[in-house]
Amino acid sequence: MYVLLKGKKKYCAVKKGDMYKVGDFAVLKNLKEGKIRVGIEEYEVLRARLHDYLDTLKRKAQIIVLKDAAYIIARCGIHAGDIVVEGGAGSGSLTTALLYYTHPGGRVYTYELREDFAKIARENVERYEFSNHWVLKLGDVRSDVEERNVDAFVIDIPDPWNAVEMAWKALRTSGCFAAYVPTYNQVERLYKEMRGRFTELEVCEIIKRDIVVGELGTRPDNIEVAHTGFMVFGRKI
Repeated sequence: MYVLLKGKKKYCAVKKGDMYKVGDFAVLKNLKEGKIRVGIEEYEVLRARLHDYLDTLKRKAQIIVLKDAAYIIARCGIHAGDIVVEGGAGSGSLTTALLYYTHPGGRVYTYELREDFAKIARENVERYEFSNHWVLKLGDVRSDVEERNVDAFVIDIPDPWNAVEMAWKALRTSGCFAAYVPTYNQVERLYKEMRGRFTELEVCEIIKRDIVVGELGTRPDNIEVAHTGFMVFGRKI
């Protein structure tokens, strides 16, 4: 896949046969890196990477942003060939990141209760060439998970403590459990539920601050989203 850039605007070019569909405004052939003119506008063409995929998602729900998705993947040691269960599809942001890193040879099983979220996640994720090792299931990650001996169990649901027992059953020994939660109350309740079943417990948040570089001075950006979510981790024993 490629991405087209014009200033702060970004559009993924999705390959359909020998053509590329760019957003809702163009269908192009023989796309390659460099510069291209579409109508009266000129765009820079780059090969798409993970942050491009996440930047161009159609959002129905708050997404797990790149800084958090990256730490979840690194902390869980997720890599090509791994089997991952995900709970809560949302808009498909974390799903995309998991697929990006488990490809090739791995598989991601996503459980989602809501058909509307499943629909938009499917529309977002199936744009990508690595989506062929994704299985989306309408079901409850707290009770319906069929997979066993999985490498990681990652959830973004309102009551993650109710998925702890299911996660323990599904994970292989040493497999990693990760939950993304927005509030301290959820962290405390989940942490207590994980004790005794999981080891190497960790709770953290990632703060990212952008820097504005200018000719007359360089400073932190005036607009900063400090808190996005807490992450809770543990490994099965």
